[in-house]
Amino acid sequence: MFKKADLSNSKWIGSGKKNFPVDILTEITLNKNYKVTITIGCMGTFRLYVNGKKVSDDLFQPLNTDFEKRYNMEYGGHPFDEEFRHRLYCPVYDITDYLSEGKNEILFMLGSGFYEEYDYGNSKICWKIDITDENNNTRTVFSDGTEKMRESFVKEANVIRGETHDYTSIAEWTNVEIQETPDTNYFIQDCPADKVSHIIKPKYLGNNIYDAGEVFAGYPVLRSKNASEIKVRYSELLDKNGNLDEEHIYGQHTNYITDGEEKLLFPQFTWLCFRYFEIIGDAEVVECHVTHSDVDVNSSFECSNDTLNWLYKAYIRTQLANMHAGIPSDCPHTERRGYTGDGQLTCAAAMMQLDAQKFYRKWIGDICDCQDEKTGHIQYTAPFVQSGGGPGGWGCAIVVVPYMYYKAYGEKEIFDETFHRMYKWFSYLEKHSENDLVTSDLPGVWCLGDWCVPEQNRLNKLSANAIPEPYVNTYFYIKSMEYFLEISEIIGIDTYTEDIKKRIQSKKKAIMNAYFSLETGDFAKNEQGANAFAIDLGLGDERTFLNMIKKYSVRKMYDTGIFGTDIATRVLFEKGRADIACMLLTSEEEISYYNQIKNGATTILEYWNGVRSQCHPMFGAVTRYLFEYILGIRQTKDSVAYESVIISPECMKEIPFAKGKITTIKGEISVEYDEREIKITVPEKINAVLKLNGNETELYSGKNVFLYK
Repeated sequence: MFKKADLSNSKWIGSGKKNFPVDILTEITLNKNYKVTITIGCMGTFRLYVNGKKVSDDLFQPLNTDFEKRYNMEYGGHPFDEEFRHRLYCPVYDITDYLSEGKNEILFMLGSGFYEEYDYGNSKICWKIDITDENNNTRTVFSDGTEKMRESFVKEANVIRGETHDYTSIAEWTNVEIQETPDTNYFIQDCPADKVSHIIKPKYLGNNIYDAGEVFAGYPVLRSKNASEIKVRYSELLDKNGNLDEEHIYGQHTNYITDGEEKLLFPQFTWLCFRYFEIIGDAEVVECHVTHSDVDVNSSFECSNDTLNWLYKAYIRTQLANMHAGIPSDCPHTERRGYTGDGQLTCAAAMMQLDAQKFYRKWIGDICDCQDEKTGHIQYTAPFVQSGGGPGGWGCAIVVVPYMYYKAYGEKEIFDETFHRMYKWFSYLEKHSENDLVTSDLPGVWCLGDWCVPEQNRLNKLSANAIPEPYVNTYFYIKSMEYFLEISEIIGIDTYTEDIKKRIQSKKKAIMNAYFSLETGDFAKNEQGANAFAIDLGLGDERTFLNMIKKYSVRKMYDTGIFGTDIATRVLFEKGRADIACMLLTSEEEISYYNQIKNGATTILEYWNGVRSQCHPMFGAVTRYLFEYILGIRQTKDSVAYESVIISPECMKEIPFAKGKITTIKGEISVEYDEREIKITVPEKINAVLKLNGNETELYSGKNVFLYK
């Protein structure tokens, strides 16, 4: 699916030193203004300048991947010997308009990036320049080790924590060092890079502190005119005294030592995540740049409930803040990792509300790369970084993300690479099961079930771990196998079908034996969404759903973690209790989205009670149901890429006004309703019906308007 890049004749060059940013200079001479493109391979991060002008508005290149093999790794106190695939995406730029006849200077600023952060080695770069004349003849110039380098004004470039710049001296040019050629797979970059999406004008609060008005990923741009030492720190929150909250800084900083010449100051190789920032030193704030992967928001939503309006906007802001360098991260500050748990949970919501096809196609490749070629184990993060998680809600991303991708975009080719990897992952889960329940992952590491459940169920005073980990992990195993059977039929491969059907039945039986109460009809005491997990698998009896309804009707708020919140909300909608689902989404009790609003949140929190990160997209997975059930835009069961759609708003009593749209690959679908009429717009070449009050009406391409009492 990805076009190969050929840099085999290019020499890799760099300083050979760790955390030592450099400028690298080369020259090309042109007799005429030919068409010129440059293909760049970089282990680290770079900015490209031709004749003093920055090429492209791309930021933080290249994309984050599993670049090459790392040696001497440990994981959980054990030697780590899993075998991954490796890849590097190489951006290609047309630099014709930056060049002139005669001698031209090409300069790379080279920083550490994720390559050094995750201990692959020291940053390095290579390239090839293709020069095509008017007769379509091409000659190629390669990086060859004759280039010059100098120490950069960027003295510290930590992609997680921040940067230090010193403009007071200019280093001398020296010879570059030729570096070892990486053993990796080279591809032309297709996934969008980061860009500045928009600008915020921050407000000065006094005491050297500024407020951008919302939590976002990016950086402030400062102007310096005098020689000064300038220190900037960043935080999501203020403390009770109006100072930066130290617990929400996460070490984020930028430091500048200026030389007295007027210049703009901002980080070169990374972003920060913050709302508030503090400046010590002589600098003027110009503006703040919001940065993230260059994906468009191609949806909209608003309704008569302020909590749901906030939830949509907060999710979009949070998800975008966590899309950088080609991965969906857990948070844009303290970790910045492509957790397979967070990513598989939110992918359907992101694909529905953002133009994210190329972004997720790239990340599916990362998930495949991080599968152990020997055992089939899938990591907690893609690309791999030592992290925590569990085998179900995390590793099952190898199934969930490609499946959701296919449902959104209809690109069946995504299974060419992933299908057999899914089955290999299932074999791994079998070997880590006891009595047909998934009970372990790698030795000595985490084996989570649900995550970020409320710290205490205040109604029943239960611990945070009421829902058992094997129960959750086995749920994901079964759910993934059910998706796998669908995929098998889609691609016409039945090799594993009978085996998978038997496994599903045995795992369901194991869940019934271990967690179902014949006395009550509940699973795992109906705590933290346990009944919803079972109902979603078709387990339990008529009491199971009734008990779930009764519980939330009395409780009036969630008691669930990241997975349970999504599953419980969806099950309620699917089983015809949109009223209860809507009540939970709009609840004003303690464990609620409203409570986040009340406490001033502008992005979605990691924990219900607001501790730790203020910018985690996990609990925003439910926003897909604003479109699927409140607006009522749903694909029919066997539909892909929105070829067949039912419009059936489910909460018109609870939400008397709503309007919004999604943009599918077939075109835009919009719905607007109030107490008098419903307006629906559908694109050409889809089958669409309105299902309302037990009646079905065929919809035509273009605008459809229906009046009712």
